[in-house]
Parts: sequence; structure tokens; C-alpha cells
Amino acid sequence: MSPVSRYITHIRPFLVLAMLAFALSPAWAAELRVQVDRKQLGPDDVLGVQVVAEGDSKGDPDFTPLTKDFDILSQGQSQVTSIVNGKISQSRQWNLQLAPKRQGRLSIPALSVGRDRSEPVAVEVVARPQTSDTAGAKPLFLKAQVNTEQPYVQQVMDYRVKIYFSQEPQRAVLSEPQADGATIQQVGDDRGYDESVDGQLYRVIERRYQIIPQRSGELEIQSPRLEAMLPDTSRGARRDPFADLDEAFGGTLFQSFPQIPGVTHPGRRVVERAQNLQIQVRPQPAGSGSPWLPATSVQVADEWAPSPPVFRVGEPVTRTLTLTALGTTTAQLPNLDLGTLDGAQVYPDQPRAEDLSNSPEPAAVKTFKVALVPTRAGVLKLPEIRLSWWDTTADAARVVVVPERTVQVAPAPAGSQQPASVAPPEPMPTQAAAAPSASAAAPIPQPQPEPGATWWGLGFWPWLTLLLGGGWLMTLVWWLRDRRRRAAQPTPVRVEPEFGGRERESLKAAVRAIGRACSQGDPRAARSALLAWARLRWPQDPPHGLEGIAVRLDEGQMGALLRSIDRAIYAPPGVAWSGEAAWASLEPLLDASSKARSRPESEVIPDLYPQP
Repeated sequence: MSPVSRYITHIRPFLVLAMLAFALSPAWAAELRVQVDRKQLGPDDVLGVQVVAEGDSKGDPDFTPLTKDFDILSQGQSQVTSIVNGKISQSRQWNLQLAPKRQGRLSIPALSVGRDRSEPVAVEVVARPQTSDTAGAKPLFLKAQVNTEQPYVQQVMDYRVKIYFSQEPQRAVLSEPQADGATIQQVGDDRGYDESVDGQLYRVIERRYQIIPQRSGELEIQSPRLEAMLPDTSRGARRDPFADLDEAFGGTLFQSFPQIPGVTHPGRRVVERAQNLQIQVRPQPAGSGSPWLPATSVQVADEWAPSPPVFRVGEPVTRTLTLTALGTTTAQLPNLDLGTLDGAQVYPDQPRAEDLSNSPEPAAVKTFKVALVPTRAGVLKLPEIRLSWWDTTADAARVVVVPERTVQVAPAPAGSQQPASVAPPEPMPTQAAAAPSASAAAPIPQPQPEPGATWWGLGFWPWLTLLLGGGWLMTLVWWLRDRRRRAAQPTPVRVEPEFGGRERESLKAAVRAIGRACSQGDPRAARSALLAWARLRWPQDPPHGLEGIAVRLDEGQMGALLRSIDRAIYAPPGVAWSGEAAWASLEPLLDASSKARSRPESEVIPDLYPQP
């Protein structure tokens, strides 16, 4: 046997084992293919796609290229391993549900897993043919609209999506609109009503959004997508008796019970979307000023507490400026420049902003409160307040102005003035000025007592210190004796003094004035009447605002009720205030407080646990 033959004989067992391992091992080369369940579909159909990777594949395919022409509704993954005739085969599968974004010839581009790539697959999206089953109006469709197609940058747009249906969907889910370069926020609750389209009566569910473009140029608003299950009439499906369309859009568009065999039918899955909108956003006009505030209406209200204001040195006066703007949001409202005051200390509060969601168009309110404390008597000049804004309705620059105001500041009360400082004593005359001339014959002068010293020579300050110390000691003794006396007596409960007949009638008249203002639906008059009633109710220390009244009454619901009156005062035109509802809650609280004020003091109530 030759050496080669002997070598092959020795390695033959190893070659057999290697060939067997290769036969039993997975395929080394992977194969990637894409399969679709149909090549032609309608615009509201769902395309099923299966991506299969044969062999030992690593990683996952990138499905991002699909989003150009399709919406990915769902995505799943599975792995299959099988042994056939001793050969192991392995594959991974990804199952996708795609919804076409438009009609025409669409392509599923080449996908890759590792080094393997699939071939592109083309599908055709055509309009659904009008057959006997599909003839007539569509059972479900969407519309989208915006209030302006040429907004300014940072101008609020009102975007509405309407879902029309004549056939009750079994299940439906609505996605959110999208726009690159803009902020989108849903506002308010969904609204349902009926509308006739081409002679067909539809039920309509309307949802509103606020879209604020953040940059100028072209803006595309991609409409939301509606996924729904419709009964398949071609298969004799029955109507779902559990569909409840009144509970629309609660996270899903329609709620319904699970499918019940024999009662409901799985139906046909459809995807509907409204048309995408192309918006041209205009930049901020040149010379429009800063800050940039696009709106349809801007107003500034100026109020004082107390009203009318009384300016006196050392006494605070509260100024409230309320900025109300339509067609904008609180995030866009700037702060007001109050200027500088010469002759008064200024203590501003933190501004408070609020969006008015019940308004027919976007509206926002921002309140600025500042306390002014005059520091000197005389004339105090309050500077003019100006705010520039852009009128999007008239497409013109506007300025809202709070005019300059000059007020007279009264001096502080005499008892509150600080005493004048005592002038220091004059210096002693110098020796040269006091000594006689050398040529004059005179006796040597005797030393004179120092200024401020008493005639007995001990000085003024030691005696004053002794007097103050004795007074402090007597005060301490009196305070200790009075404390022991009070500890031995019951502590009376402080009761407000009794009202006379005239005061009680004034309180009743003030309550009646509040009722009249509420019945007339006038929130400003109601606020003035409430403050007048508070001055009668607490004459020694009346509150200066509705918040102060709520604190005095100590009622949980009173704070929200009085704040609603303040909001109604600054609400935009057309927003109604229910004064009768407010009076129904106010009347019992005001009557109870008025009776408590006029109740006479019957007796002194001692402490429950007297002090020893």
C-alpha cells in the first residue's frame, strides 16, 4: 500500500464525521424573500406581507423604507426549525399588515437581513369597482380641514377631522395627525352630529386639534388613519347588536363586545384616511415688532384694589392687569413691561396663565398682579404700558395701550410718622476763643460744668438709665401678676359686636344686589356687589378681592365659584356666564354668613379645659 493510500485510510473516519456534521447542520447561506397575499388591492384594503429568511440569519430587517408608501398596522415574528430526511432547516418569518397611503403602482422595496437582500415587489392600488355589492355611497370615510391655508409662523391653526359612517363599525381605532415642523395638540371633547352628503345621511364624529407651525415654508399635515372592521354584506353577515356608537373615541373610536359565534361575523378590515393638507407658512412680517404675537384680538384690562384706589405713603395698593387674547395660547402670551416707578416700591406676583377650552376659538388669559407701596407724598406717575401684536384677520400690526396715569399720594397718618432725630450738641468753644486777652487784667476763670450735666455734677445719662431700669422692672412685675390673674379666669370666646337694625338692613340689601347682578348675567356687577357686601360683613378688616371672601367664608366650593366669576369677567365676547346657577350656590352661603354676623352675643363661653 502506498503512503497516500495509507494516509487516506487513516483520515477516512474523520472525513465521514465531517460530511455527516455538514449534512445535519443548518444551511450556511441564508435566503431572503418577500411574499404578498395579493398584487392588486383597493385603497381601503389591508395588504398582508410575509418576509421569510431561510437559513442561519442574524438580525432583523429594517422596515423603515416601507413607510414611504404604506402604514405599518401590525408586525409579528416567528421562527421555524424542521428536520426532513435527517437534514435540519431553519427559517425566520416576519408578518406585516400594511395599509396603502395612495392609489397607483406602489413598491415594496428591497429589504436586507445581514448580507442578504430581497427582491422588490410591486403592487397596484386601484379604486374599488362599482359592483352590485359596493354600488352606492361609501359606508365609512374621513375628511380633514383647516381654518387657514396660509398661516403665519407660530399662528394657531384649527384642524378638524370628521369621520362619516352610515354602517356601524364593529371596532375602530383613530391615529393622530402628524406634521414635521409643527406642534399638534388635541383640544376639547369629540362632538357627534348628523350630516347629509349627496343625499345620504351620515353620523359624524368630529375631533379638533391645535396645530402651531414652528418654522416658515411648506408644511404637510398627514391626516390620521382609521382602522375599522365593517360587516361583510357579501357573506350575509348580521349587524352587531352590541355596537355602541355613543362612546366614541375613548381611546378607541367605537367600543363593542367580542365576536360571538352565530351572532356576529368577523367582517372585513378596512383602513381609511383623509386627504393630506399642504400648508404654506408665512414668516414673521418685517417691522412687526417684538415680542411676536399673532392673534385675532388682544385686550388688556386694568383694575385696582381697593377700588377706587387710595394712594397713601406706606400703604399698599394692588394693581391687576389682565391680558386676554383670541386665536392664541398661553405659551405665546408675553409678559407686560410695567416700566419703572419713581416714588414707590413695586412687589410683583408670579403671572398666572390659563387657556379657555370652552371658547369657540383658541383663547388665553394671563393675569399680572403687582403691589405698589408709595414712599413719598406728592405726585406719582404710572408709565404707559404698550403691547404690540399682529392682527391675523386684518393682516396688520396693532398696539394695545394702557394709558399713562398720574395720581396724588397722600402723606402717612400723623401717628405713623417717625420722630425727628435729635440734633447733636454744639461743640465746646476753643480755649483761644474763651480766654481773655493777655493785656486785660482779670481773675483766673473757674471751670464751667459740661453741657448736659445736672447742677449736682453727676450728669444726665446715669439718672436716665436708672429711671428706665426701674420702669422696666415695674412692667415685669405687673405682667407676671396679670398673667396669674388671667390664668385663674375663664377665657371668653371672641364674638363680633352685635349689629344694629340699620346694619342688618344694609347687609340684606347688599345680598339682594348680588342676586340682581347674577340674575342679569353680569359678572362684573356681581363682583362689585360681592365686595360691597364684604365691606359691610367685615367692616374692621374687609377683604380686597374675591379670593379674600372665599378664605373668610372657609367653604370648599366657594373658591372655585368666585374664581369662575373672575374668569367670566375676562372671557372673550360670546361666552355666556350662568349667573342663576352661581346665585343658587351663593345665596345660602351669603345668608348664613349674614346671620352669623348679626347674631347677638348671648354669653361668654368658658374654656373646655380651664388652665390651672
